[in-house]
Order: sequence, then structure tokens, then C-alpha cells
Amino acid sequence: MKKQAGVFEIQTKSGSRYIAKWRRIDGTQASKTFRSYRDAVAHKREVETAKYRGHLIDDRRAKVKFEDFAPEVFTSLDHSKTTIRRRDGIMSKYLIPAFGSKAIGKIRHTDVQAAVNSWKKSGLAPRTIINHMNVLRPIFNTAVLEDIITRNPTHGIKIPQPKEVFRKPLNPEQCRSLIEAIDPAYTYSVHFVLATGVRWGEFASMKICDFKPFKNLVSITDSKTDAGVREIELDPEDSIRVSKHIADTGRTGANAQSPLFTSPNGMPLHYSNFRRRIFMPACKEAGLNRVTFHDLRRTHATMLVAEGHDPKVVQERMGHRSISTTLAIATDQSAAPGLLAEVAHNATQIALTALDIPRG
Repeated sequence: MKKQAGVFEIQTKSGSRYIAKWRRIDGTQASKTFRSYRDAVAHKREVETAKYRGHLIDDRRAKVKFEDFAPEVFTSLDHSKTTIRRRDGIMSKYLIPAFGSKAIGKIRHTDVQAAVNSWKKSGLAPRTIINHMNVLRPIFNTAVLEDIITRNPTHGIKIPQPKEVFRKPLNPEQCRSLIEAIDPAYTYSVHFVLATGVRWGEFASMKICDFKPFKNLVSITDSKTDAGVREIELDPEDSIRVSKHIADTGRTGANAQSPLFTSPNGMPLHYSNFRRRIFMPACKEAGLNRVTFHDLRRTHATMLVAEGHDPKVVQERMGHRSISTTLAIATDQSAAPGLLAEVAHNATQIALTALDIPRG
């Protein structure tokens, strides 16, 4: 029996029950049963108000589990292979255990904050937790845009603040020490990054077909930004080094789709393994503390700025999206006046070929 618009009374073995019915945004009908007439009417009014304000959620999709909804979101995101690998690792190790079996519409702000607190308590670094949130946030953003939830539960989460990162370009002597200390089978890695300033993701994703030895060029086709897609001129001796690395690993130009840089046995490079097994031991032997692989890129950029290259040229070579990033390198020169004075006034006397920037 109809009690009022959209609210009906039915008789069950347990007595009277009241059904509130409404139309979803897509026109399909939805309903919910209540014990009291008052609750049914109140719910009907809430639904109509939410619909009028554009906040009516899709109650069917809100029941989808987090572990099933997240992959749907990822298919629409244009991420690099490196980002996908990192994202999938975060999902399987942290996000699925925390939220996987929960319905996407049932995950609250308090659930997310509890997960962040547990990660912090377990000893995860602030930047690691920030990376987790960077994976989590777009999932809920999409749920909001698709009318599955009304608010993103990651908004307002208290995240531990990372300490200021110590970053300093290497001076010529430190570059020499690092090259001498690293496993000879991986010397090419330090030489190449010092000579080109590429990011790790660009370095690891290049293929043999991206290397043009007769033109002394290398193409970056897989980068974190559109600006990162570029061609970089190489010193002829660096081209010889790369060619030797290809030959030493038993490959030729016929292996066009093979990674340009690999382990001695021809296997793809993975950052965590390379950092732990190759790079950090070499830094320790060279007496370099708190140095990262990315500092080689910073060293290259700093050398370019110190030698007086036009900031726009430096921006294009480094693949910076914004000129402000490039200009920040020039600003940072005051932090290491001794190093940069040495580079600026004695650039032609730097012994490392890896630090020579092609002139043209």
C-alpha cells in the first residue's frame, strides 16, 4: 500500500515494513526497506535532496570492493613502466592489505588515517607514505567523479612531513672516486648519467634502437614528462663506451628492442637492486655519504649552468617541464661556491670525459 510518493507499506511475517523507492541518475530504480514509516520518508527526502544537489551516489558501484575498483582506475591512467611497477608494488604490499576487501563506498577518512598511522608506526619513511597516498588519492578522486562516493576520504589526512632532503652536486674529484669505486661492469652507468643528466627511469627504459652511434645521439622516448622526450647529443667517446657495453653483453644493433643498458649478463636493470648491490657500495668505498643516483643528474645540470649555458638550452637537455626548475639550479649555486667556482673557471681542465659537454 502506498503511503506517500515513493514510500510504500508492505506486510511481512514480522509485521509492517516500509519501502522507499527512487530513480538513480541513470534512470534505473532503487529501493531500501525500513522498519518505520518515519525512517523511510526521511531516507526518501535525503535521496531527493542529494539528487537535486548533484550528490546522489551510485549505490550499486559503491558496493564494489577496493581491490576490484582500483584496477579499473589504473587502466585510464597514462603511467610509465617504472611508475606502473612502483604503483603495483605499493598496491600489493600496502593498499590491498589495508583496503582490498572493503567496499569502495564504505572506506572512511578514519580508515585511511588509521592506515597512515600504522605505516608510520611500522617505520616507513614519510616520503614512502606520501608515495602510498599518491597512489591512493586518484582512486578515490575517480570514485567521486563517477558518483560512487561524495567525498574523497584521503582529503585532510595527516601525513608525516619528510625532512629536508640533502642534495649536493658532486665535484670533479668525487666523480673520479665514484667511477673508480664502482664495479667495472657498471662504470658505463656513472659515465653516461654524468654525461647526459638522464633520470633513472629514462636510463633504464632506453632501448638499443634509441642509440644512434654514427650521429652521437641518444633518444629519450619514455620519460615522466612530455618535456622529457628528447634527443641528447653525446661526446664521441661516450658513444664508444655505450657501443662497448652493448658488445660486452653479447648484443648488436639487431637487438633493437633490447634494453640499451643491462647487467653484465644482459638482464634489465632494476633500481632497488642496482642501488643496493652496485651504487651504494661504490659510494661507501669512495667515501661519499648521502649521495643518490639522482645526484649524478644534478651534477650534470649544475655543470651546464656553471659553464654559462643558456637556461633554455639546459632546460631542453635536462627535460625539465618548467624553466623554473632549471633556474632553481642556478639559484642553488650559492650553496656550494667552492665547487662551482672550480667548475666555472676550470671547466676545460676537467679530466673526466664524462663531464665534457659537446659543443656545437
